[in-house]
Amino acid sequence: MEIFDEYRLNVSCDSNYVPSAIEHIESLGTFAIVLVCIGAIFSIVTLYLAMDATYNVLSQKETGLYKSNVISIFSIYPIASICSLIVIAIPRAQLLSETVTQVFLTVSFYRLYLLLIDVGRRKITKAPSLMLKVGPCCCWPCLPFPNLDMIDSRLTWIRLIILQLPVIQGLLYFIMLIMALDEQNTLPMYSEWLQPFLVISILFALYGLTITTKSLHAVAPEAKLNFKTMVCQMVLMFSKAQAAIIKILIYTGVFPCRPPLSPKIYANVTQNTLMLIEMLLLCVAARYLYYVDPERKEDSSTTDRPKDKPHNLTNNKDLPEQVSTKIAVVFT
Repeated sequence: MEIFDEYRLNVSCDSNYVPSAIEHIESLGTFAIVLVCIGAIFSIVTLYLAMDATYNVLSQKETGLYKSNVISIFSIYPIASICSLIVIAIPRAQLLSETVTQVFLTVSFYRLYLLLIDVGRRKITKAPSLMLKVGPCCCWPCLPFPNLDMIDSRLTWIRLIILQLPVIQGLLYFIMLIMALDEQNTLPMYSEWLQPFLVISILFALYGLTITTKSLHAVAPEAKLNFKTMVCQMVLMFSKAQAAIIKILIYTGVFPCRPPLSPKIYANVTQNTLMLIEMLLLCVAARYLYYVDPERKEDSSTTDRPKDKPHNLTNNKDLPEQVSTKIAVVFT
């Protein structure tokens, strides 16, 4: 009889079935209520820290472009946290919440690129060399990497490499949302064909962003551009790489099958719970990097953007102020 019950339980475990919010809460019981309450606290704290950092940035004596870029970058932390909280309470919102997170994240990547160019233009007096041998291409020693300066035409290509990320990711997630409206098995069946395009798009954008960060950090290490890029890239790592690892664990039998909750639902709960914690920690780190003490705001030595650097560059191969302005207006 026990063998029959176990067999029936395994047969009734449909990995493609996503329970409703009521089924989900009733199946997890008190644990679900406690998890949602604690997750709400984490999301509120993340939102507060992001708003506090945003208020601090708005009070700084910076350009409107700089402020809008930073605000856009900070928006990803509370949005990703709130989306994860929604999925914990409503499992059927997984794809929609993931889409919203990825759209805001990809836009934040482009805004980060604009911020790097803006800060770098104020820090340097001569165009730095482009460091092309960076991840993920650094793992290919046989590839030729010429010595190139960071001039306007090459910046345009880097900008396009990063700009394709929100366009392609948004288009692919839109296609997946359309497939999700069809039959239950349509999305799991065909979404695998879209994964290579998602991965290639992400790798190209990471490469362009890493080139910009490494090249400018080499000549302006005091701007902490590498750390500012890292706290943004970590969101991508946690939302993509970490999620992929947890999905692999489904096939190892780590997550139980207790209908109507399949191992996939338990994996989603685990991933989104981790995201709540990670977004809070990343928001704290980002706030530390961008926050300026109001009492020392006038001291140019403690700010990220000193005012005593010359802005007029004479070398035609230097990083031009006009080009940075043209690049910056695309998403403003």
